[in-house]
Amino acid sequence: MKKMLKAAAIVILVLAAALGCKKEPRWLRIYWEGEFRDSIDVTGWEKNEDVVKIDRYYYPWQGEDSISYSFYLPSLDTNIFPPYSYLVVNDRLAGVDPFDVHIESMPYKGAVLTLMRYDSNFKLLPNLVMMPVGVYSAEDTKGLDSIPRNIRLKVDIIPPILSQVSITPEVLSNIVRFRNIRVLEITLTGKDFKDDLSWTRWLCRMRGVRRVTFWVPDGTTEWEEAMIESRLRCLPKLRAVELPGYFIHVTG
Repeated sequence: MKKMLKAAAIVILVLAAALGCKKEPRWLRIYWEGEFRDSIDVTGWEKNEDVVKIDRYYYPWQGEDSISYSFYLPSLDTNIFPPYSYLVVNDRLAGVDPFDVHIESMPYKGAVLTLMRYDSNFKLLPNLVMMPVGVYSAEDTKGLDSIPRNIRLKVDIIPPILSQVSITPEVLSNIVRFRNIRVLEITLTGKDFKDDLSWTRWLCRMRGVRRVTFWVPDGTTEWEEAMIESRLRCLPKLRAVELPGYFIHVTG
């Protein structure tokens, strides 16, 4: 009897210790050129797996408690480049826009962690972590096989808007096998709201996704938006959901 009581007491102590060791919230403070912009709860975040959205860049979090960013690189003559050609985080180059900066000829290739847009020369960047890829049809998903799995992806699913054709179900079913997708940006058409949003079942299998943005057509109701958000509760590591709207203007 004494042994049983002793064992029970040990179990109670272990449970009490576990409850007492609950993680304290951890916050990331974000500054733009020294000016405070935002704070984000990063409790439970993982280095290189979670991402911070910095304007048009998706920066792979490096474990920082504070980030001060800008879009110019003082050590280079950047006057010839438009804004956002570079992303600088805590005084170090972190990202480039390959549309403006030619990767093959740029210095500091080893410093680049993220790209603003896809570029076929990405393999010249030895420490690249994050890269966006555009998908305009189910056929385009085959191109993801050529990207090393150690590079995390932001996948943009972009249908032919004016035709109101939905490619979302077919594309999601094709990319669900890619475990390195961290961000999804999906442009929805009216047809995506039919069949009780059955395509969302594919999202639930993409358990590494951290952020999802749905571009919803003008006229989407609050009830429809809430329904979409509710279908994402199955994602265990989801950090943020955005639902901006878009308007189709047809001329002629």
